[in-house]
Amino acid sequence: MTTKQTDPSNILASALARYRDGFDPALIELPEAAVFPHLIPAQPPTARKARTTGSLLGRPAPRFVKRGRSVRYRLKDVLEWLEAAESVASTAEAGRASS
Repeated sequence: MTTKQTDPSNILASALARYRDGFDPALIELPEAAVFPHLIPAQPPTARKARTTGSLLGRPAPRFVKRGRSVRYRLKDVLEWLEAAESVASTAEAGRASS
């Protein structure tokens, strides 16, 4: 069972609050469970596979940091990965973009 301090959504909320307060996002590291699926719409097993293949959701996977056996993601890298995604107005437009 996760405690309030180790709950991924609480960790993410705390990190985003520090970011809004002006803390450098390159210095904010998040555990995998706080990033997937809370920021990036993929499940943790998909993230683990992406670290092996280098591809996530049809794009290069976000960069990560190893701390011993722990995998961490810098908020800066996650935000850049999300920003680099191509936005579309409809599923029809998305279909044309992927062809």
